[in-house]
Amino acid sequence: MWNQKVIIVYVCILALCASCRQTCFDVLTQNDVAYWSRDWTLHNPYGAIMEYSKKDSTLKYLDDSWIYENWNHAFWGLKFRISNDTLFEYVNRKGRIITYDSLPIVTYSKNKIVIKNKESEQVTWHRLPTKFAKRAIDIMNTPGQVKLSSILIGPLQKMPITDIADVTWKLYGYGEVSTGLVQKSETLKHGWENLVRFCKDGNLIGFTTANEFQGTYGISNSCIHITDFRSSNQKEDYDGGILCETLPQCKRFRMIGNWLQLFYDEGEKFLLFKVSNTTQLEVRGFKSN
Repeated sequence: MWNQKVIIVYVCILALCASCRQTCFDVLTQNDVAYWSRDWTLHNPYGAIMEYSKKDSTLKYLDDSWIYENWNHAFWGLKFRISNDTLFEYVNRKGRIITYDSLPIVTYSKNKIVIKNKESEQVTWHRLPTKFAKRAIDIMNTPGQVKLSSILIGPLQKMPITDIADVTWKLYGYGEVSTGLVQKSETLKHGWENLVRFCKDGNLIGFTTANEFQGTYGISNSCIHITDFRSSNQKEDYDGGILCETLPQCKRFRMIGNWLQLFYDEGEKFLLFKVSNTTQLEVRGFKSN
């Protein structure tokens, strides 16, 4: 009899847990509207952000206008539904349903959803707090620009950067001191990096998408002097040419957390760099001393 009671209790608990588990649709939409990100963070605002609405089952990619040269009209009104562990994204235009994507759902929880993309690779999406999503929207509504103050917010790395040397820096963008606005690097937007390393022996090395460059540098307090700068002078993509032209003009630097500002044009403008974990410098044959 006692064993039967125990079994009944376990069955009730399992049934309760099953009934309390949210469906994937409810997880995606949370409290009417929820935001999910594949790569986006406050310090890397180049990932995709998706907005799911429970009210009308609409889906928005906040980093995409859905206007392409090969589309006659903007691909607006994207909707979604979930069936048989598959996320269907579609457009219902005048009664004509056009399926945009069908993505199998591997696993899901309150804050993480794993799906398979068109290449059958697993992609993980994380729920983004609403306050972060709103900040992301503000950033993306400023075409190509972001406030420096919003970039510098956030925790430091486990080992805060205290020395400009022997760190691989990737270009984030170009800023103006008077406005505090930073124009984001076109190279970074397209998934490439312009990298710079100041070696401890006084040499400067790095590369853009098309060119390798090198030179020498010296620092004194917050001043920096770059000399003997030369690049391979290949045709540049995106804003690599601007970097090669501007870098030798920098006369002062400032480090904030894991960010580096190099000031030029009488200190009124600056290049903004962030610490990079890339190994591309080593792949290109550069070694720090």
